[in-house]
Amino acid sequence: MLSPQEVIDSAIQEWYRRPEVIEYNQLEGFVRQIIGWREYMRGIYWAQMPEFASMNYFSHQAKLPQWFWNGNTKMNCLKQVIHQSLEYAYAHHIQRLMVTGNFALLAGIHPDEVDGWYLGIYIDAIEWVEITNTRGMSQFADGGIVGTKPYVSSAAYIDKMSHYCGSCFYKKQLKTGEKACPFNSLYWNFYDKQEAKLSSNPRIGMMYNLWRKMKSSDKAALLEQANYYLQNIEDL
Repeated sequence: MLSPQEVIDSAIQEWYRRPEVIEYNQLEGFVRQIIGWREYMRGIYWAQMPEFASMNYFSHQAKLPQWFWNGNTKMNCLKQVIHQSLEYAYAHHIQRLMVTGNFALLAGIHPDEVDGWYLGIYIDAIEWVEITNTRGMSQFADGGIVGTKPYVSSAAYIDKMSHYCGSCFYKKQLKTGEKACPFNSLYWNFYDKQEAKLSSNPRIGMMYNLWRKMKSSDKAALLEQANYYLQNIEDL
């Protein structure tokens, strides 16, 4: 709702007024976020809508689990982020992209379901900025218009970027078994299912090299674990 010029001018004026409090790199990062990403998203919206709102590159069809609306899941990262989102109508970029968004993409949730959740939950989710970030950057439903690769990860990245894994019911180091973190098997299942569309992407070629080098028995176990979790997604 604000002009980006007004926001940037105000930030620069404040830096001139208090340079001992505001670091120059802080100012630069903020300004770049406004005139870079914010305006990029606005440009994508006006250039690609209304077709953008129906893009579903991976043809995902699954429904969003009911626990996205109440946080009743044993996955601590999702439980904490969803409860926070429901209470404050806000979540950090990493929480949105690499926790809720990451899980939705790995679980094959329909982009319409994901859009509906973000629009309904977050106070800053005006459509022109929400749909481009969610359907584009988060879900890669646009096939690469906004970003150059899908943003997915296993438990290792979530553990690196947060404190959630230490007190989780699931074990971050386990890929298969009763308490294996769902992100681990769903991560490889996603790459396996989408190999035809993603294997030529230079940014993720290394992951396919690792996948192809795995023992057949290990790959089968990962896919079986992922399938079990997807079939029982409401109980995770």
